[in-house]
Amino acid sequence: MALDYNGNMRVKAGTKTILHEQESSFSMSVAMQEIATKDIVGKNYNPQDVEWSISGTGIADNSDASAQVDIKALMDALKAKDAVAIEMTDEVVGNLAISGNGYYESISIKATNKEKVTFDFSIKGIGEPAFALNA
Repeated sequence: MALDYNGNMRVKAGTKTILHEQESSFSMSVAMQEIATKDIVGKNYNPQDVEWSISGTGIADNSDASAQVDIKALMDALKAKDAVAIEMTDEVVGNLAISGNGYYESISIKATNKEKVTFDFSIKGIGEPAFALNA
């Protein structure tokens, strides 16, 4: 079975999706300690901790009856400095789901003349992310 992602992966904070999300991305890296000794020719590395984040962009709006995470909820969560359960998935059976916990790291709002107000957000992961296939 071929996987069919179609760019529909969404970010969930808790159980709610980010309102009017346009783009999302996942980034992960492993910090590396460089090792150089008199017995090693060239360079060697010692893998350290995993660092990861989920970020995205969207159009600023207010959610009806708290159905989704809107721009105010994002701002409130960043200010509160509370950890949030996060997931990036399209919920299609067999496709990848990335999940974990993190803290809102940054939010920026952009207001351009004659355009919709947009925002960018970033959530810094805690520990290591989990990877699963949607069932």
